[in-house]
Amino acid sequence: MTVGIAGLGLIGGSIGLALREPGRRILGFDPDPAAREIAKSRFCFDEEVSLPDVAQADIVFVCAPPDAIVQVLEEISITRGAQTWVTDCGSVKSDIARWAEASKADWFVPGHPMAGHEKGTARFATQSMFRDARWLLTPSEQTNPKAIKSIESLVIAMGAKPIRLPAAEHDQHVAVLSHLPHLVANALEAVAAPLSQREISGGSWKDLTRVAGADPALWSQILAGNADAVSAAIDSMIKELELAKSVVATGDRDQLRRLLREASERKRVTAK
Repeated sequence: MTVGIAGLGLIGGSIGLALREPGRRILGFDPDPAAREIAKSRFCFDEEVSLPDVAQADIVFVCAPPDAIVQVLEEISITRGAQTWVTDCGSVKSDIARWAEASKADWFVPGHPMAGHEKGTARFATQSMFRDARWLLTPSEQTNPKAIKSIESLVIAMGAKPIRLPAAEHDQHVAVLSHLPHLVANALEAVAAPLSQREISGGSWKDLTRVAGADPALWSQILAGNADAVSAAIDSMIKELELAKSVVATGDRDQLRRLLREASERKRVTAK
C-alpha cells in the first residue's frame, strides 16, 4: 500500500511516523522546502515526491493549512488515481463538506484527528501522536463506503478511534471542545499580563494556558473558518462567567458550592 501525505508539518509528519512499517510506502509532499527537510530528517516519509505523484497513492492525507485545503483537493482531483481515496485533517469541516458535495467528490472523506499540541513542524512529530485519540470523520450520503472503510482502517492502525458525525455537528462540538479553550487560554494570559510574579503559578495555570499563543497563523484560520459556532460558544462562556461573577459578588457560599458541585458532577459523567 502507498500512503500519500500532502503537508509535512506536525500532523502530516506524525501520520508518516505512525504508518511507517513493512508493506506501506509513505510518499511525502510539501511546498515549503524547510518543512520537507525537517520531515526528511525525522524519517517521516520514504520518498519525497510532487503533489501529482502523491495523488496517485492508495490513500492520501491532506495536512495543509485550513485556508489551503480546498485548493489542494482541487489539484488532487485532477491527477488522482482511479482507486485513490483522500481525507483531510482540517479542524473545520462544513465548508470542506460543501465543497465535496458540490464537486461530487465521492472519493473524499473529510476528517479531523483530535490530537496535537502547541508546538508546530515535523520536528515535534511523534509515532504515538494519535494513540487513543478520537479521529472525527464527516462523510456524506454520497461518500463511497469503500473510501470510508479504507481510511478508518488506517486511522485504527495509528491507534486512534474513528468517529463519524455530520459536518455541522462536528463544527459545533469542536467550537466548544477545541477552539474555545484556545481563546480562553489567550484570555487568561491577557488577564495575568499585569502581574509581576507569574512564576508563582501552579499546575492549574499551566494546564489552562498550555495552548496560549499556539501558531497564530494557523489558529487565526481555524477560528475564522468556524466563526459562527465559535461566537456562539463565546456567548455561552460569557453567560457562565457572568453567573459565576454574580454568585461570587454576593459571597453566598451555598450558591458557590452548588455551582462547583454541578460542574464536578458534569465532569464525572463525561469522564466515564
